[in-house]
Amino acid sequence: MSVFDAGKAYLFSPSAITITQDGYPLRGAKVVRRWEWKDKLNEDLSYTDDDGVVKLEGVRELSVSQILPVQFFVAQQLSVVIDGNEEVFWENAKVSPSENSELEGSPLILNCEVNSKEKTYQLSGTELYTKCTWKDGDKE
Repeated sequence: MSVFDAGKAYLFSPSAITITQDGYPLRGAKVVRRWEWKDKLNEDLSYTDDDGVVKLEGVRELSVSQILPVQFFVAQQLSVVIDGNEEVFWENAKVSPSENSELEGSPLILNCEVNSKEKTYQLSGTELYTKCTWKDGDKE
């Protein structure tokens, strides 16, 4: 970690996401990542590769939560655009500034089937709504 990273919190941890529809990779699909922090909604866009994989860099920003005991909260959402419609596959409330705290320390290496039924998980005191699975015991 460089001196320039001191005091920065992870608003969204780095992610590697495989997105499928009916078991087939979604190639060249637009992925929308949104996060709300300090009453400001942010978003960025990426595209899946030929294997339906999108890799997202972590989003970090200076936060006093790194040095003071204050409440940390980031609303997160991931969606994919299919035939002009956005299909949400991840909604979460991140309550810790640590990297990978979304999945209690597991990296965000996700497999997401857009036609699967959304599930709810209790993680880190919040609820995660997702169509994704990950390697963590019974989650995959």
